[in-house]
Amino acid sequence: MTALDSSQITKIGVGVIIGLVVVGVVLSLIITAIVGRIVLAVVVVVLAILVWQQRTAIEDHVSKHKCDLNATFFGIHVQAPDDVLKACNKQLNR
Repeated sequence: MTALDSSQITKIGVGVIIGLVVVGVVLSLIITAIVGRIVLAVVVVVLAILVWQQRTAIEDHVSKHKCDLNATFFGIHVQAPDDVLKACNKQLNR
């Protein structure tokens, strides 16, 4: 058996350091991509929930039972469809 001399240990040490840096860079890219996708998925789900909630609120306001036509979608006034307006006018004129 031969022992390692200092020049071999230096070469092995440099090789291990370069390998660790490459592995670290690759892992950081993979983790960044995964975290980015997770963040994007969370943002899309939250926006979908908010839009669904607003849609349900408008549907409740404009339902034929309440006839409250002052509905807003994220602060923007929403005009009720003509058939809903006619149904509400008939219900109010009874």
